[in-house]
Amino acid sequence: MNLKDRELKKVIEVLSLIFTFEIVISFILSTYKPPYQDLLIKLDYISIMFFTFEFIYNFYYEENKVKFFKDIYNIVDAIVVIAFLLYSLQIFYSKAFLGLRVINLLRILVLLRVIKLRKSDENPALINFLTLLTICFISSCLIWVAESDVNPAINNFFDAFYFTTISITTVGYGDITPKTDAGKLIIIFSVLFFISGLITSLQKALKGD
Repeated sequence: MNLKDRELKKVIEVLSLIFTFEIVISFILSTYKPPYQDLLIKLDYISIMFFTFEFIYNFYYEENKVKFFKDIYNIVDAIVVIAFLLYSLQIFYSKAFLGLRVINLLRILVLLRVIKLRKSDENPALINFLTLLTICFISSCLIWVAESDVNPAINNFFDAFYFTTISITTVGYGDITPKTDAGKLIIIFSVLFFISGLITSLQKALKGD
């Protein structure tokens, strides 16, 4: 890869960060049912167009194509691209946007890219915080999709984030409880994932000693 390509790659990485946060902000705002919902979806559409370009670009410059698809984050990107293609076909044929629930699931898939953006190992405490924050954030998104229509205690993203964080950290005030089986499963897997992460970190620390 020559100097020009390396500079282009840096630009792509910066734009990837910007568009990823556009998706994050878009999802949060959408939970408050704003009157500009269509505008948010169109901005998401632009972001996902960029992610599709980035995926194709990275795949093109990867010498080992098999290794490329062994990376879990590249698989996530591939799913987003496929979803984007289906999204585009629906717009082309029906002249209408997908349902809001499907749009939110697509947004959540893109949010997994936040994990991919964490590359620094210089500050373990910061990495642990960002990891926990990411788990809580994605779990909150899933909880909102599963519970918002049936749970009167979860009206927006903040309610979902509060409930998820309290549950994952095992504080459990009990003021909000899941009403659906999907919501219960999301919390179960989130808590188990969090606990397994703590055990793994403890084992690494013991080995380090």
